Amino acid sequence: MGGVFEGLRVLDCSTGIAGPMTTMHLADNGASVTRIIPTARAVASEPRDCPVWDRGKRSAAIDLDTDDGRRLFIGLAAGADVVVETFAPGVTKGLGIDHATLAARNPRLITCSITGYGRSGRHRDRPADDALVAARTGLLHDQKGRRGTAMEYVNGRPGPHPEFDAPEGLVRGADRAGPVFARAPFPSVGAMYNATLGIAAALRAREITGEGQWVETSLLQGALTAACLNWQRVENPEAPLYWMWPVDARSIEGLYECADRRWVHHWTIRPSWVLASAEGDELADVPLGTTYRDDPDRISMEPDGLLTGMFLHPMLADAFKKFPSAQWVEAAERAGVGVALVRWPAEALADGSFVADGCVVEVDDPDLGPIRHVGPVLEFSATPGSVQGPAPRPGAHTADVVAEATMATPSYSAAASARSLAHPLEGVRVLDLGLGVAGPFTGRALADLGADVTKVHAVHDTFWAGTHMGLGTNRGKRSIALNLKDERGRAALDALIARADVVTTNWRPGAAARLGIDYDSLRERFPRLVYCNTRGYEKGPRSDLPGTDQSAAALTGVEWDGGACDAGNPPLWSRSGLGDTGNALLAAIAITAALYHRDRTGQGQAVSTSIVNAQLLCASYAWIHADGTPGDWARGDAQQYGLSPLYRMYRCADDRWIFVASTGDEHRAQLARVVGDDAIAPNDPDKTAATLEARLADRSANDWFTDLDRAGVPVEIVDEEFCRSLFDDPEARAAGLVVETWAGGVGRFEDPGLLVGFSATPGVVQRGPCLCGEHSREILRELGYSDVEIDAMIADRVVLDAPVTR
Repeated sequence: MGGVFEGLRVLDCSTGIAGPMTTMHLADNGASVTRIIPTARAVASEPRDCPVWDRGKRSAAIDLDTDDGRRLFIGLAAGADVVVETFAPGVTKGLGIDHATLAARNPRLITCSITGYGRSGRHRDRPADDALVAARTGLLHDQKGRRGTAMEYVNGRPGPHPEFDAPEGLVRGADRAGPVFARAPFPSVGAMYNATLGIAAALRAREITGEGQWVETSLLQGALTAACLNWQRVENPEAPLYWMWPVDARSIEGLYECADRRWVHHWTIRPSWVLASAEGDELADVPLGTTYRDDPDRISMEPDGLLTGMFLHPMLADAFKKFPSAQWVEAAERAGVGVALVRWPAEALADGSFVADGCVVEVDDPDLGPIRHVGPVLEFSATPGSVQGPAPRPGAHTADVVAEATMATPSYSAAASARSLAHPLEGVRVLDLGLGVAGPFTGRALADLGADVTKVHAVHDTFWAGTHMGLGTNRGKRSIALNLKDERGRAALDALIARADVVTTNWRPGAAARLGIDYDSLRERFPRLVYCNTRGYEKGPRSDLPGTDQSAAALTGVEWDGGACDAGNPPLWSRSGLGDTGNALLAAIAITAALYHRDRTGQGQAVSTSIVNAQLLCASYAWIHADGTPGDWARGDAQQYGLSPLYRMYRCADDRWIFVASTGDEHRAQLARVVGDDAIAPNDPDKTAATLEARLADRSANDWFTDLDRAGVPVEIVDEEFCRSLFDDPEARAAGLVVETWAGGVGRFEDPGLLVGFSATPGVVQRGPCLCGEHSREILRELGYSDVEIDAMIADRVVLDAPVTR
């Protein structure tokens, strides 16, 4: 069987990053994707976009500014299933190719629009550029973390232990204060996840209703996707368990330089193991003896743990510097500890284990020859995908596409018994067995689409569930807490599985099989089940190692480019990255696509992905030649201002920053008119940067923004306060960008809301975050248990019953 989207016809009218990445996933999984570009670009001298994101597509040159071009496009759309576009708000309506016009001729059409900030509100006409959105939203301030954590900053509080600074010598990326440009395009990657999930959900809804709809997201919503677990405002921020130190700008995060001057990322931090291993003249093999949760010497995640980390940091730094990185990685593998080498992207793409897994592929590019880049990142047991070919030359398929511009019907006929649907995943029951962030955030995404999600906690999960990350990942669910070592707990789990459409987890290899709940054990009894078990790493020698956001960011080059290590800086682990949450969103996309397939065929299947896959997407601008030579992609500067003198941040007289994005000839001319014709030195980027630094430092950020914006220069102020003002912004609340629910312990709970919109089957925030065992009795009653049976299970600690009253 072909890919899960086989037979679908997709028109890609997007530019930038998010749109091409979205349709890349559709093409990788069987859809026929045609990229529509202006005729002026279909010339031999015109450089292509990133050779990664357009792989497997066709390219057709059609001018939508002309009547003939629009007629051709409307004809193509009449036979299409999906249109993806990134026009500014109102442009498609002016061209006569908006969703309403196209859907009038093709009611099954799904149009996905990716804008900068959405169709309404005061931000709607701001430039839809990734770095400019990161600047306007203040996401550039979140890369190194905020002092006291972003949650405390949003709440207007300094955070625990405000009298303490970061430990001496703790440097990440550029050694300077202020916002930093981390190479990964997080707003665009976040928008890509939202768009791809939205399209998959709309396709599933179409199988039920017979109708298409308009799906919308934005780079703003992509930025909120990256920051959503940290940008929270709660009624009681001093609630026990809520505050955690790992996202505090002052905290250690396990990045250490070794004797060979290579860096490793050690997470989660096991200080006793590190110090004991490095005690002698040779690196010793030290067995762990306990799990992280049971380790008496582990660093607590609570406020005192911040101080413990500060105290231990110089000792840990000295220990790692005694031995080369390879020895540390090998010792950690033997002990089952997380230590990953920080690699640059080219090194990651040359990894034979990545290639064997398929998360990195080699294609024969028509201009570049054999190259390697990220491969398909969604895994399906029954409908596997594959890269269908290299990125085409611009306009290579114009003649064929023009010939197809007829009044064809969509690939699939309407459902035989179409019915209405309130939400895309209405009626879908999900059993969430996920751990940490990478697991349960999948369930949150599915709950936002209307699924009935039951979170299965262990009876000892009370700590994690009450933290800001536990609360953020478990919004919209109900919780039952079971002891799966007891046969009565297992029987309750079996009853939950029997009524589930989806089971999702991220357990280590073999753990589910030992309980008899792996896919191979369940598929005979439940052939319609969609089963998802995600991983930390690729399928290979690292499979049994503890996988984390941090280790995957190290291995894939995200931390290397995040800190501008090419320039000699230390690596940087972003506090608003998309590793764990990216893995979860990829899982949600795969699950939703598998439900779409099941609705058409009756067939369930196993799906998967990994944190490594998600991090490879964050660095998917990178590619290498088959011999390992790095490809041509833009690198950040040593001070992490940006990618070039005309695409970077500048500090102004009031110590605030602006970001300028004058990459085209017209914008360069507009910039020169404002700052002086002599400010831009052709072929001398260093002189240009120095001149602009001096001139832009003479006036305030507001003054420069006003003049540059009036002149048409793409520019934004780097707004450190955006995350704080967002929660009281009437427009943001009306648009659902921020939602208010309630959770035990913290009370009122506000966080980023629905990040993808649907015109016919909207998403829904069903309830606030669940705590461990909050709904155990309610769920067991639904399964047919009597109160007497439930009370006995509670008394024997088979079940934790912890109802929360408001």
